[in-house]
Amino acid sequence: MIRTIIIDDEPSAINVLDILLLRKFKGEVQVVAKTNSPFEGKELIEKYNPDLVFLDIEMPGMSGVDVVRNCTYTNFHLVFITAYDAYAVEAFELSALDYLLKPIGADKLERVIKKVKENMGRAQSPLQAQLQSLEKILKGPKGNEKISVSTADKIIFINVSEIIYCEASGAYTNIFLGKGKSILTSRTLGDFESQLASQNFFRIHHSYLINLNRVKEFQRYEGGYVLMENDIKLEVSQRKRKDFLEAIDELLL
Repeated sequence: MIRTIIIDDEPSAINVLDILLLRKFKGEVQVVAKTNSPFEGKELIEKYNPDLVFLDIEMPGMSGVDVVRNCTYTNFHLVFITAYDAYAVEAFELSALDYLLKPIGADKLERVIKKVKENMGRAQSPLQAQLQSLEKILKGPKGNEKISVSTADKIIFINVSEIIYCEASGAYTNIFLGKGKSILTSRTLGDFESQLASQNFFRIHHSYLINLNRVKEFQRYEGGYVLMENDIKLEVSQRKRKDFLEAIDELLL
């Protein structure tokens, strides 16, 4: 019996998958737990130590990748659930991670379960290594790295170089790109600060994380402001000013 957990923020998607598994694989697959919360999903994985996890990759508050990354138990077969995105599908295939496209159909599910059964008992590549492979594939050529950004209804892959700055909005973050474009995501500004630390981004204020390569001017009056390439002026906090100037100096060396 394949002990299974389903984690998806859409209750309807959980119900469809649960019904298909019951109809097609009764006696072979047992759904031991299901949730629409990524945070509860992590706890359920640790509690039940499943053989198989169906996991939505794009959920508010925590992505599917982050759920697995934060688990101490990872000895399970992982199947990501995602809305169709040709770029994302290619990344899953190249990283050897299994996936199901929404809407989930019986034929697609049968192919995935067949593969899971064939691989049961075989040595698998560590999940963490597969996730690292996925993230590397999502990066373009050097200087054109990509990051994934989850929104309310999809996951978007954007070039890091396109980001001008990020602004905190409560527990959310607004990412400002060129040509007046912006993306609102449920990840915190602190998440992006950690992820982009090696990409010449600097947090000049508790509300702002800026791309140092997209700064036009530093204006010294009234404590200090930066003028970004989109002509938006952002305050540099007093306690960040010295470190910011040192970061600019290092960038120009």
